[in-house]
Amino acid sequence: MTSENADSRKKWAFYGLMWTIPVLFFALVEGGLRIVGFGEDYPLFVPVEVSSDYLVMNREVSRRYFSQEVRVPTGLHDAFRAKKDSSTIRIFVQGGSSAAGYPYYYGGSFSRMLEQRLQQSWPTLHIEVVNVAMAAVNSYTILDQVDEILDHSPDAVLIYAGHNEFYGALGIGSSQSLGQHRSVVNIYLQLQSLRILQILRTGLMKASEVVIQREGRSSTLMERMVGRQSIPWESRIYQAGMKQFRGNLRSILKKYHHHDVPVFIGTIASNERSHAPFQSGLSSSTNPDLWENAYETALRADSTPQSIQQIKRVIRIDSMAAKSWFTLAALLDVQGEYDEARDAYIQAKDLDQLRFRGTEEVNQIIREESFLWGALLVDTQGALRQSSNDKIIGSDLMLEHLHPNLEGYFILADAFYKAIYDSQIHGEPKNYVSKETARSEVLFTEVDSIFGELRLQKLLGSWPFQPLDGITALEPDTITTKSRAEELARLLDQGEIQWFAATDQLRSYYFSKGQYHQALRASLALLQEFPYLPLPYAYAGDVLAAQGRLDEAVEYYGAANDLEESALIHFNLGLIYQRKGELELAQEHLERATALDSTVPEFQLQLARNHILMGDLVNAQIAVDALLELAPEHESGQAIKQLLTRGNE
Repeated sequence: MTSENADSRKKWAFYGLMWTIPVLFFALVEGGLRIVGFGEDYPLFVPVEVSSDYLVMNREVSRRYFSQEVRVPTGLHDAFRAKKDSSTIRIFVQGGSSAAGYPYYYGGSFSRMLEQRLQQSWPTLHIEVVNVAMAAVNSYTILDQVDEILDHSPDAVLIYAGHNEFYGALGIGSSQSLGQHRSVVNIYLQLQSLRILQILRTGLMKASEVVIQREGRSSTLMERMVGRQSIPWESRIYQAGMKQFRGNLRSILKKYHHHDVPVFIGTIASNERSHAPFQSGLSSSTNPDLWENAYETALRADSTPQSIQQIKRVIRIDSMAAKSWFTLAALLDVQGEYDEARDAYIQAKDLDQLRFRGTEEVNQIIREESFLWGALLVDTQGALRQSSNDKIIGSDLMLEHLHPNLEGYFILADAFYKAIYDSQIHGEPKNYVSKETARSEVLFTEVDSIFGELRLQKLLGSWPFQPLDGITALEPDTITTKSRAEELARLLDQGEIQWFAATDQLRSYYFSKGQYHQALRASLALLQEFPYLPLPYAYAGDVLAAQGRLDEAVEYYGAANDLEESALIHFNLGLIYQRKGELELAQEHLERATALDSTVPEFQLQLARNHILMGDLVNAQIAVDALLELAPEHESGQAIKQLLTRGNE
């Protein structure tokens, strides 16, 4: 061996040792952290605590994406069966806060409306619409979810996303950005289970908590996510954001395409007419004083037509100012020139430098990539526009800058429903549910509505809807509630009760007042959220029985018993079959009720009555004796005993 070869070996051995030492160090640290139980894996889906046969989105999964947040966002928690069978259509929904149904969530989300309607179209199948959307996330999160969604055999995926590309978690303009390189961010997401990475994130979260405490006021997630407040149209950062969106969307659609999973992807919509740009800016070459003078002069013109002409001259001075385009749109709107006004509104929205609303370029990317990868384009923006006043999307369908109101969410659901229905993803559907019928059956309660309004008020009272120097700490609400629903919604908003308890108490209130339609709506809303619990089925059965809808009541009571057999449910079924005149079935259920719980006098009373109706006086006597043994002074029991005694004389 030559000295040159020996030197070369020594050099490579030295390099190997240099790399081995840090690798071993990190491996030891990682192993140590795991041994002591530090950290979590944060899977997308976890078993339901009270029913391991069902899975639900992990409430902590967003910790993958929000390293500096003490309270991380959550979305809907749609339960679905851990084992899918051939009778199930399973659809996943991905996106940001609009896809999740902010500020209503629950029955106010378009996915819940869609699930209810699809179930009626395929009544013999089990429909699962599983929404994994969350507030303040973008295409990085959607891409990160894909593999775990594929693990659960989706029949289709719905995507409504694109607004959060800059300020969503890890977005290029967000406070938690990791830079402009998609590969770096996506590798970071793939390494989320490493405990070393998690301990670093924990340190960042603690530091963030200290900063929040020092600020002395609460802030919204929307406010905290902004890193760059000014991202001009077609700037380097803007173009990088569009490249980020296109690249991630392509990877998302490519993965689903290679697994033969149909994707229905919607175009995004925002408030064009009723929401001025958050931030307007001028080109660097424009004299701001000259521009401002021209703008003010245009506003002081003698007539609307003159203002329009002058504001167009202002735009020629600098076409990058969102403020002037919005003013032009409003003037044209007043004149009834709606087509031209709509174009100007859209231009104003696209030039808004605080980029909470996606531009039309986002929709163009969605159209191009969906065509390239065979996704089914759903023109949700077009559907909202067609339903808007003068075909300009405004406050008639939007709550603020981009979240739809209840009508807006229903239009989104309707657009996706028609696309899925036409695609026949699981064979030809049995029924087409009309728009009018579906709208009347939306499982949206008064508590959901008021709670959503309270949540919206907090958002609108914060930056960027209010200037930072004008925001004050929220005072405790001392307003006297006007209704039971408002009282429950405020308790829910204050964290004093959970959604189940609020909705259950609302249901009970409606039932006690004989308001059965509202009581049924609340019962079914509970059922949609908790399909693995027997109580919501029983509640629905109670209401249907009170309405005289006996066959439907039997179905819901039966479903409750399938989940957990109950003496009370058997008793209620016995009463229903008595009313229907089916006394043998009534006897079967009443006997089962007494077998499960022999301590309830009413069970024995109704069993005795049923025996009398069937002409079986011997067993009626046995039942009434059991009743009087439990409650010797029971008036109805005493009366039946006397009747039977006289009958035997």
